Order: sequence, then C-alpha cells, then structure tokens
Amino acid sequence: MPLERRHARIPAAIALVALAAFAILWAGARTPLARGLIARAVSDAVGLPASVERLRIGYFPSPHLELGGLAIAQPPGFGDEPLLEVARVEVALPWRRIFGATDRLDAVTISEMTARLRVAADGTDNWSNLFPETASDEVATAPVEPAPWSIGAFALEGGTVDYRDAAAGARWQLTGIAAKAGEVAPGTEFPLELQLGGLSGTQTIHFAAKGEIRLDLDAGRYAASGLEYRGWLGGDPLPLAGAELTGTLREATYETVTGEARLAGGRFKFAEVPGRFDGRLDLDEPALVAEFEFATDVFAPRASAIIIGHPLPATGDPAVFESLQVAFRARMQDGEFAVDPLSGRLDDTNFEGRVIPGRRLVRASLDAIDFNRYLPPDAKPAGTGAAAKKETLESLVAPLAKLDIDAELRIGEARIAGARMRDAVLRVTPDGEGAP
Repeated sequence: MPLERRHARIPAAIALVALAAFAILWAGARTPLARGLIARAVSDAVGLPASVERLRIGYFPSPHLELGGLAIAQPPGFGDEPLLEVARVEVALPWRRIFGATDRLDAVTISEMTARLRVAADGTDNWSNLFPETASDEVATAPVEPAPWSIGAFALEGGTVDYRDAAAGARWQLTGIAAKAGEVAPGTEFPLELQLGGLSGTQTIHFAAKGEIRLDLDAGRYAASGLEYRGWLGGDPLPLAGAELTGTLREATYETVTGEARLAGGRFKFAEVPGRFDGRLDLDEPALVAEFEFATDVFAPRASAIIIGHPLPATGDPAVFESLQVAFRARMQDGEFAVDPLSGRLDDTNFEGRVIPGRRLVRASLDAIDFNRYLPPDAKPAGTGAAAKKETLESLVAPLAKLDIDAELRIGEARIAGARMRDAVLRVTPDGEGAP
C-alpha cells in the first residue's frame, strides 16, 4: 500500500503519546501514592516498615530516578531510630532500559546512608531477620538463569555504620564510608575503591583499600583479589602521631553456604613491623570463630615500641633489642581469645609459648639468654653467690609482677650475675608476687 500523507503523522502521534506518558510519570512520581508504592515494595523485601519522603523522575539528558528520605524502621524492642536511613538514592538509566532493551543501569549513587546495628541484652540482633523468605521462595523450582544486569558506575558517599552491643557492652562506629566501583556485574571482576574512618572508645582509625571484586550471586560466593590497603590508628595508648598500616592481600573470599570467610596471602607493615598473615572466620556460628596465622620479618623492636607509645628500657648493652622475629597463631573460639602457639627469636635467644589474655595466662620457654645484657646501664655489678643471683632475678621479674598475670618462664640456660643457671623457672602469680 503506498504511503499517504496521513501515514506521516504516525511517528508524531507515537512521540506525543510517549511524551504524554513521560509527563504523567513525571507528575505522578511526586504524589503520595507513588511514594507509598515504593515504600511498600521496600517493606515487602526487607520485612520491616519503610517510608519514602520524596520521589522524582527526570528524562534529560537521560532517564533518572531520585529517591530521598528512605527510612527502614527498627524491629520491635530496638528503639525508635530507624535501622537504616538513606538521604538520597539516584539511578540513571539508558533510554534502552525504558523500552526493555537492556538490563544495564548507567549509574547508581547512594548518599548519606546510616545503618544502626544493635544487639540486645539477651543476644538477639536487629538484622538477622531481614529479607524473610516467602512461601514462593520455599517451593522447589528449576534453577533460574541469573539476570544479566550491570551498573556502569556505583558510588556510596557519606556512609555510617553505628554498632552497639548491649550484651557485651561494646560500641563502635564506622564513618565517612565512601566506595566507588565501575562496570559492576555478576560473575565478572570489577574495580572497587573503599575508604572509611572508625571510632571505638578512645581509638580512631582511617582506612582505605582498592582491588578487584567478583560477585557470584547465584552461587553465594563473593571474592576480592589484588587488594592494596593503607590505614592509620590513633588514640590511647598510642602517642599523638599514631601508627601507620600498609599492606596487600592476594585474595579474600566469603561463602554464604558455609558462612566462612578466608584471607590468603596477606602482607602488612604496622608501626615499622613487616610481616605476613592468613586467616579464616566462621560467621555462621552463634559466637565468632576466627583463626589467623601471623609471621613477622626480622625488625628492630626499639623503634616499633616508641611508635606504639611503650619505649623499651635503656640497657647496659646497647646492642640488645636489636632484632626480633615472631610467628604465632591467634584463635577466637567459644568466646575465648588465645595466642597459641607463639614462637620467635629475640637477639640471640629462641623462645616459644602461649598467651591467653582472658585468663591472664602466659607460658614461655627460652633456650638461652644472658640477662646481664638486659640490666639497666647503671646497675651495679653483682657477685656470683646465690644472693646476687636472687637479687638480679627479682629485678628482672619485678616489671612482670606489675602486670598482674599468671606467668611461667622456663629457661634452658641463663647467664646472670656472673654465673650460669640451667633449667631455671621464673613464676609470677596473679596477685603480683614473683617467685624465682
């Protein structure tokens, strides 16, 4: 059929209809009805009441949606402040998304987000029951191919996480959280940059990291690789300058099926102490289970002690405390933290042992040490008799006795007060009394 003049009006009519539809959406987005629909959708997803203060839609230079004043209420019993507040969420879409031709979002920006995580006195928390399963979720169905969505640019600006544990009496806060990522999509690696600050008691931290991230959402696996990080720790008992941290991490993974997180191939340098680490955390247990292995390179302990605000004492031999190397396994299980085993070398002395801070328990053994080298520079020469040896031992045990710990130190061979001792045992009881 030949084109007639009236046929030329069809594209114009379609454009007018589309323009009218966009105008209706633009106006309708500003109504309480539209905000209520969004709030109900959020509430149905998270399982808690939600509210939205404003909703706006724009079309130029590309379609974009702005949501403001999003708030998700706390579960009953956790106070009146919202569990989550977001000042603004902005989503930019390509025109093809409007017509269903792509699952891509050009950009997602989240600004001024605050999450309030709470643990009640009975140990229950306010986040475990988020995103409840529905009846349709529980019905066994054939596997569904994951949607090929992607985000061109993601940004989080001004995030805050406020954590309070009434059961443990703990409280900390992460502030100034900022994150940037590009070409975010499931099953592929994409770059991520993260920075934040933190407060816990008198401690202050600043931290930044960047690396490659991979999200395998259908398998419940999250991974990061090639991470580089840096940070700073300040506050009591550190001096005003604080201590710097730098390092790298080859890989970090988290499996939702097992609840296990692993860190592999870590390197660090903190307070001029270089070393390496690997670790594992089981987040699926009621109480945190963690196990880390650390090993330092050889370093000069005097410089590091000054950085952390605990200078080592002056000694008659300026060559002591010249080198230190330590390796240990740190474990948290059943609410108890332990360093076991612990081994290393201080100057010419090899040592091994274990430490359980909660019990104030210290057990250590040394192969050989010359205590005379570690005495104060103004220490008077002692004789070689039993009284001289006892006096020197007491002067060495005195600093340990002030720590109020249960300590036992076994020494294969010791030089002290001009004499040699073999198979010596030094004990410190929790009441502060030392027993050579």
